[in-house]
Amino acid sequence: MKYTTLLFDSDDTLLDFARSEKEALKLVMCDNGLPFSDDIHAAYSRANKSFWEAYERGEIEKSEIYVGRFKKFLKDSGIDADPDFIAKNYEANLAKQFFMIDGAFELVKELREKYRIYIVTNGNEQIQKSRLNGSGLINIVDGVFVSETVGVPKPEKKYFDYVFSRIEEKDKSKILIIGDSQSSDILGGINAGIDTCWYNPFGKTGKYTPTYEIKNLSELEKMLDL
Repeated sequence: MKYTTLLFDSDDTLLDFARSEKEALKLVMCDNGLPFSDDIHAAYSRANKSFWEAYERGEIEKSEIYVGRFKKFLKDSGIDADPDFIAKNYEANLAKQFFMIDGAFELVKELREKYRIYIVTNGNEQIQKSRLNGSGLINIVDGVFVSETVGVPKPEKKYFDYVFSRIEEKDKSKILIIGDSQSSDILGGINAGIDTCWYNPFGKTGKYTPTYEIKNLSELEKMLDL
């Protein structure tokens, strides 16, 4: 086998974060008598994405994300609510949401027979581990590395240096990262000097060139056998 070790992103690669996000937001909005619709969810998603991308570029501190995204979202949507209160309630709800991408659990379970598998994810330590635990993934992987604990996010090289110092495989040519994000997973893998696999189910155009590209997770096992 070319690889011994697989680094999987979690959100929107193994866990269906878009669905989890929508459910958590719907709960907090409806429970507090605030409007909710697909358009409102889209407005939150845009605000959230903009803050995480700014963090990945090193433009803001992580602590600025959690309330800042709600301040922007509520202002953009014309909704009068306390962003601190909404943020705390949202995070409590999000920790309970752990929908899986179709076939992801079965794939990881099968691959673990041949490979060492780690999850590499940006996010809040408590929320991410709660969701991974709820999904059962945390019990079938060799380890989980959350950016909050590492101290820096993907795609920074320091993030991957931290991971490499704590996994068994030291030969970078035998490590592959699989993820949906160009800005954190693919760029991160390039920065770290490892091969990359872009999970691109919607056929987006990428800024960075991955080693491999797949549209469906079911393609991964066949690709690894090449």
